[in-house]
Amino acid sequence: MVSKNVKQSIGADEIAKRVVELGTQIRADAGKGEVFLLGILKGTAVFLADLMRAIPGNVSYGFIDVVRDINDTETASALEIDFLSHTELAGRTVFVLKDVVSTGIIENYLLSQLRLHDPKSLKLVALLDRPDLRTVDVTADYRLFEVGDGAFVGYGLELEGKHGNLPYIGTI
Repeated sequence: MVSKNVKQSIGADEIAKRVVELGTQIRADAGKGEVFLLGILKGTAVFLADLMRAIPGNVSYGFIDVVRDINDTETASALEIDFLSHTELAGRTVFVLKDVVSTGIIENYLLSQLRLHDPKSLKLVALLDRPDLRTVDVTADYRLFEVGDGAFVGYGLELEGKHGNLPYIGTI
């Protein structure tokens, strides 16, 4: 069902196909060992669940919450990182899932903090990538889709607490 205010941009079938392709690629790149998915709440919850099922072999997961100053629209600075699982990252192959990677400021900060936990490898995975908006040097190692302008909803992405349950990604 399409909401009156939402224009479908990426269909559910296209999302499902890309998730399977990405899962296969991650497994090939990670080898036979464990893959640890670390989702940034809350926009990656649906993506993480689907991706986890698309990666063969040993996969585990956890979530973190990045609390930022929402009044700080200039720098979008992260104020606090909360690990919602008590997970040891040392020596693990970690894939950090982010809903929309835009300026890269929060992702750059987060990755630098996670490196302090000595993972074997640390990769950034974007559901939606907006490289045209980068203000810092950060690259999504993997992305489901590169997108342009718009406020995106659906597939776990919400706007004002709405539309996250849509099976597709749309713009408002």
